Amino acid sequence: MSANKIEIENFDKHAYEWWNKRGPYKLLHSLTPIRLKYIQEQISVADKKILDIGCGGGLLSEALHDAGAIVHGVDASKKTIEVARSHANERDLDITYICKSFADFVKSNNQKFDYVVCFEMIEHVDDQSQLINQIESLINKKSKVFFSTINRNLISFIFAKVIAEYVLNMVPKNTHTYDKFIKPSELNKMLEKSNFKTEDITGVKFNPISQSFTLSEFNKINYFLTASKK
Repeated sequence: MSANKIEIENFDKHAYEWWNKRGPYKLLHSLTPIRLKYIQEQISVADKKILDIGCGGGLLSEALHDAGAIVHGVDASKKTIEVARSHANERDLDITYICKSFADFVKSNNQKFDYVVCFEMIEHVDDQSQLINQIESLINKKSKVFFSTINRNLISFIFAKVIAEYVLNMVPKNTHTYDKFIKPSELNKMLEKSNFKTEDITGVKFNPISQSFTLSEFNKINYFLTASKK
């Protein structure tokens, strides 16, 4: 499994904007509290070793650390990891950041994690099934993995791709590739093949007026998924 090189280059272009709350990642700043809330509704993160795959500039990694987790973040973008490390150092946070493709990280890793978080990542890789297989190798029995991604349908194409990227400029253009959007049923099947059991699927609703997110039963666009290793 490798992240698409074109997509990595796209994230590199905006690497130094990660902590700009009014910049291209402003929606991720609004989404981070909901991401943390969702995780904490499923588990207690305190003193747990958590791997944040595709950690970007460290928005969720820092939120998990502040909630008491022992955090490792991995990302293939060198510029992005530099930003994450710099921001963590400014706050004197003990977060381990690794600049490697996830495939290379798996090959060199010699430890197990209590939980793995894979948010806004699976829709950016070329082989989604392989990603799940690699995650399975990193955690113990009954451990959990958390995903957030984008459903694939006409509604998600219109709102998550066309409107978000080209009409309202809420995220940088070419951030997403529609063909890589994944339906919950498809993700569930991949997880079952890799010895996981899906425990929860929760949608995410966006309010364009307040620019805020809430957890919702509506999962036609963005959704969270929790699965445990059998």
